[in-house]
Amino acid sequence: MSTALATETAFAPGRAHVHSAARLFEPSGSTLEDIVLGVWEDLTARGSAECPVCAGELEPAGCDSCGSELA
Repeated sequence: MSTALATETAFAPGRAHVHSAARLFEPSGSTLEDIVLGVWEDLTARGSAECPVCAGELEPAGCDSCGSELA
């Protein structure tokens, strides 16, 4: 019995869980890190950015709309 087969049958016989476990570490869209880094880049390049919380105007001191800050 192969290791992959043993892993598959340990969870549910006849179902392949090996492939779904691999997708856990392969994000399909933007990650939180991608979003925050993009906001930091906009803040340093333009001095303002779209707030990732409320889509308001985010400045280095914080968001005018919701008060959130990047620290």
